[in-house]
Amino acid sequence: MKRVLSLLMALGAFVAAPSLAAVLTAPAASAAVSTRVESQITAHDLPYLASPYVVGSALPAGREVPVECQTQGREPIGGSWYWYRVEGLYYPSYAFAGSLDKPACGVSQSVPLAANGWSTPSFSSTPADGLFASGDAIRILCTAAGQAHEGSNAWFFTRGYWLHSSRISQHPNGNGYSTCRGFTHPNKVTATIAAAQSMINRYPYSWGGGGKSGPSYGVCCSPSGRDGTNVYGFDCSGLTQYAFYKGAGVDIGSNSGLQYANGHKVPLAQLQAGDLVFWSNSSHSPDAIHHVALYVGSGQIVEATPDPDRPDVHQRSFSTGESGVMPYVVRPLR
Repeated sequence: MKRVLSLLMALGAFVAAPSLAAVLTAPAASAAVSTRVESQITAHDLPYLASPYVVGSALPAGREVPVECQTQGREPIGGSWYWYRVEGLYYPSYAFAGSLDKPACGVSQSVPLAANGWSTPSFSSTPADGLFASGDAIRILCTAAGQAHEGSNAWFFTRGYWLHSSRISQHPNGNGYSTCRGFTHPNKVTATIAAAQSMINRYPYSWGGGGKSGPSYGVCCSPSGRDGTNVYGFDCSGLTQYAFYKGAGVDIGSNSGLQYANGHKVPLAQLQAGDLVFWSNSSHSPDAIHHVALYVGSGQIVEATPDPDRPDVHQRSFSTGESGVMPYVVRPLR
């Protein structure tokens, strides 16, 4: 890794960090440099091999394409650590003719103290130990919502890995940066969490109550006989539906079964802020899901459930080992 960093410094890929105002008003990328494709290649969402391929992005051999800029990836491919950005997508540089004479992608920043890189926007993912040295100059490609820490769920992609906003010198919570392809801008997740938290201790649990527009009278009756027809409030799925519609303009469905069935599923081990956690009665069967809550980061969830010891709409500590927790969560914002 030291050899790679030395190469980057020699190429002048990194420059000094600008002021916060400069970050928020970053200039447009330099004019593209025309380059020939030497072997057919398909783009990835981000510059590393495990990033998804982009359907319909294949460039045929012999075509001249405008390369916007170059950036370091996560691993060497065909003898090169670099990727080229063409029309906003990333291609391994080995497939192109020419030398590393393209402008550097991204916005200049710096890392004040030594830090690890992370394979996903979560401290629970695989780290690249000591990737960033104290005072390192970097270039941030884009931002995404991830695990909340120190009041921010904004993560930044650089050198093929992720850095939490607390690890860089200036961290305006994703504002002024483009959203990483395939991810959600942190402010949408933040707004969804804020919408859910705004209902805490304000309304009682109402079976069938709540939805996109907020609290409502419920219906009769739950399997245990709970009648919500005269109770103005939320049940668990009514609260989560409201939070996503209010915070991000996304309708996730009106009940926990639909929210699970129709959602993009991610293993529980990859849980991050903005994910929906589900509970099932019978051997983790989707058909027996009976509860849903919103994970807000730092081991906390917001949920609506009748509880004699706290408000029905509340925030509490959560453990992935709780009885009945489904092995997959749903990520509506991605």
